Amino acid sequence: MTIAGLWSVKRNFKALTDDSSNTFYLINGLRFFGMVWILLAHTIFVYSLYNGKEVFFQSLEDAPFYLWWIWNADKGVDLFFVVSGFLISLMLLKEQNKTGDIQLKRFYLRRYLRLTPLYAVIAIIFWVSGARNHEWIWANLLYVNNFLHPDNMALQWTWTLAVEEQFYLLLPLILIFIAKSPQRSFMKTMLGLLVLSLLIRAGVLYYYQELWNGHYRDMLSDKTVSMIFYGKLYDNLATRFGPLIVGVIAGYGYCFHQQAIRHWACATPYRPLLLNLLSMGTIVFFMHFPIMESRFSEPGNGLRLYLICNRTLFSIAFAWFLMSAFLQLSHARLFSWFYSLRIWHPLGQLTYSIYLLHLIVILLVVHPLNQYVHTLELSPAQAMLTTVSLGAFLSLIVTIILGVLCWLLIEKPFLNMRELMAVNRGATKPTPMESRA
Repeated sequence: MTIAGLWSVKRNFKALTDDSSNTFYLINGLRFFGMVWILLAHTIFVYSLYNGKEVFFQSLEDAPFYLWWIWNADKGVDLFFVVSGFLISLMLLKEQNKTGDIQLKRFYLRRYLRLTPLYAVIAIIFWVSGARNHEWIWANLLYVNNFLHPDNMALQWTWTLAVEEQFYLLLPLILIFIAKSPQRSFMKTMLGLLVLSLLIRAGVLYYYQELWNGHYRDMLSDKTVSMIFYGKLYDNLATRFGPLIVGVIAGYGYCFHQQAIRHWACATPYRPLLLNLLSMGTIVFFMHFPIMESRFSEPGNGLRLYLICNRTLFSIAFAWFLMSAFLQLSHARLFSWFYSLRIWHPLGQLTYSIYLLHLIVILLVVHPLNQYVHTLELSPAQAMLTTVSLGAFLSLIVTIILGVLCWLLIEKPFLNMRELMAVNRGATKPTPMESRA
């Protein structure tokens, strides 16, 4: 491929829509709908910025049960973390098993060329615009913005990229350390890290009495308490790596122990069904649990236990759903079929650019829409429903269009550059493996 060919629109568009058997189609669908979930929740958040937090919390109280999944979209981030841990560990473990080592330089360069080019373009535009906290944008490009005080963060929602990149930096080192210490069990090490993640969350909660004795609504909206909540518990690698570890454990099981997992799951006729019912029930529970409702937001042991364990339990249930589907154990075949539809393949590939752009687009779309709806004779509930639904739909369409442009002109050209620079030479890929019967 020539340098000019890196920006071939035809070739890059074909890569976006091309069918490939080396693709986890289920993951593409889950990524896209996870992104829609986050976008919808952020639309409500922006609506509350323009209309006051009282509107936000009142909408919670008035919302029917079947809409509570919208306000629990923070689990969408954990979904992405599990998927990231799964795919990255699969790639690294396959390389380590094949060659006996991990090429750190190649791995880090591949991740840099995947994440940074589009991120850097958006960061530069943000800096030139002089937007709030633009002087701190350097922290984003170094992937340490989640260590800043939340009030100083630029592009605040990109803390997730910092957490993932920090984890990508450490995971290969952990795997190499385990491989060079034969007495250390992979599973014991990973389970130890998973328990450590829970202990760290519990320790942070206990250390900061504003959180330990805090009201959950205050953690989200009170200026003083929310800065501690987001800065110490929500945005940091130390308190958010649990779901990533869950993904790594799932990747290890899928890579090396498919047959053992299948035999264990199918040891009795009813075990697969029970496991999948438990998994789906846990996912649905955490999607719909009304934690922000006033009666559940009160300080106490129940809230503390929820804050410590909710992400890990959700992630374990979601990881089992993935494993069950990949190993054809799932009784939820309708879900697997739906999320694996070919239409989600290109949309799943666009989720990175959609994520980077979506909140900017929402801010620009909802503001004029909100002003227009206020000129109509609608009740507060109708005004919110109209603004949020139209705002989310328009924002999604706009970000998909912008995402395609970003893919054609920035993302894919730099992915092509990995081929031109031979960065991919010899590297394994996080692709599906043949199921071992």
